[in-house]
Amino acid sequence: MNEYLAKYKALNLPGKLIAINVTIWLALQIGRIVSWLFTSVDLDWYRWLALHADWQSFLVTPWTLLTYFFVHANFGDNVFHLLFNMLWLWWFGQYFLRTHTSRQLLGVYLMGGLFAGLFFLGCYNVFPALHQMSHTVVVGASGAIFALVAAVAMRHPDEAIYLNFFIRVVPLKMKWFALAALAINIMNLANGQNVGGIVCHLGGMLFGVAYGYEERHGIDITRWFNRMCDALADAFKPRPKMKATRGGKAHVPNDRAADHDYNQRQHAQQQRIDAILDKISKGGYDALSAEEKAMLFDASQRRKK
Repeated sequence: MNEYLAKYKALNLPGKLIAINVTIWLALQIGRIVSWLFTSVDLDWYRWLALHADWQSFLVTPWTLLTYFFVHANFGDNVFHLLFNMLWLWWFGQYFLRTHTSRQLLGVYLMGGLFAGLFFLGCYNVFPALHQMSHTVVVGASGAIFALVAAVAMRHPDEAIYLNFFIRVVPLKMKWFALAALAINIMNLANGQNVGGIVCHLGGMLFGVAYGYEERHGIDITRWFNRMCDALADAFKPRPKMKATRGGKAHVPNDRAADHDYNQRQHAQQQRIDAILDKISKGGYDALSAEEKAMLFDASQRRKK
């Protein structure tokens, strides 16, 4: 187990997100098999983890706004659902990390997935044509992934992505790739194919465009969300054990204090890197001082290790 944890920690963020998604999918498939073997009943995990379009069902299971984009279709329903989502997450996650931090990627992924889910709920309860299909449920990370696709296209519109059509490899600018994906989704929506999933795709792309637009103006719309996640994580961290000494003073073990100091230094350093990236988004790489360029280079080398 320690060996697997060590390998997990060595992964970059796209790799970690893929590992989490695949692990959850495997656990649910194994759970279905065990349930069927012992009870002859197929485990209905969709009821508790998928996002329901109906508001009443959602209010009973509000956590599904988060869980839906960490679970995928069963093996027998759509074997390629998980595979293609994870491939896209890996490809566009790597593109995103070229000019952004892992912290920003996590913010776009989580906020993109949450916004796509809210967009799905809103559309199904506002538009009469969709309201008639309020029994619809949605699963999958594609909304969060399309947020990444749009964010990358906004940041690197003219960078080429190479598509393999078996006979030859065709370069396509990122902006045209994103627009083609948008057009395909709209056409499939008009044909009534996978309506719930497509609505999530469109919601994710809308968030990604908003992220890219604000980033061009020097604003990171995920920053507040990341800070909130940090506060929640700190709230659930175990408190340092207090040890009584003579004189009635409490003593905190040195290793805990060292960990706290280290975390503070890491947090301050990450804030400095975020500020440098903001400066790049406003004035380009040449706007950095020699010290800032060196700090950015050192940070990139540490991330590669």
